[in-house]
This record gives sequence, C-alpha cells and structure tokens, in this order.
Amino acid sequence: MEKFINITDKAINFLRESVEKENGLGIRINVAPGGCQGMSYELSFVKEIDPSDLVIQKGGVDIYVVPQAVPFISGINIDYVTNPMGGNLVFGNPNAKSCCGCGQSFCTDDTDSRCGGSCF
Repeated sequence: MEKFINITDKAINFLRESVEKENGLGIRINVAPGGCQGMSYELSFVKEIDPSDLVIQKGGVDIYVVPQAVPFISGINIDYVTNPMGGNLVFGNPNAKSCCGCGQSFCTDDTDSRCGGSCF
C-alpha cells in the first residue's frame, strides 16, 4: 500500500517541520472538486484521527489519505521545491490528463471541457 504514494526526502522534511509547528498528528491528503481543471489537491493538518483514513508512515510523518482520493492519486510523486520566492509542494500525478499552471488542480477525464494544460 505504501508504494501508491511517493514523497521525496525534501517534501518529508518540509511536512515533518510543518506538522511539528502546528502540533498536528500528521497530514491528510484528499482531492475535491474545484480549481480551474476540475479537481484540487487538499492537504490539511490532522488534529483528529478519522478511522476511515488510510495511514502511511513516511520518514517519521503520518500521512492520512482519504480513501475516496486513492484512485485519483495512486502513483503520485510529491516533491518540495524552492525558488527565489520561497518553496512549495509539487505533485507529479500519473493519473492527471492535464494540470493548471500552478499545479494545484488537475483533471483525469480529457473529455471534460476544463481539461487542458500540460502537467509536465
């Protein structure tokens, strides 16, 4: 089960520091309708455990995945990149047919009229 999500060491370090700063239990990953491509990634600090979440331990960080998100993020690579303006998480999602310019929304159905834009 752990292989369906890959998180780089840089991303794990960023997430670990963020969770510690927020006194959270971990990070929850979900997807929801929204964004210019139709679906958006949702990351939030876990303050309360939801027993339906799938839990993966990566580098000392508990990653809680909402079960309904699994088909949309299976095989995803999450990285943390820095630039002169700061840093952010970058999602490499093999299920995405297209992504928006900022990389925070995607679509998996290329027949959707919102679908358009390169992910890579």
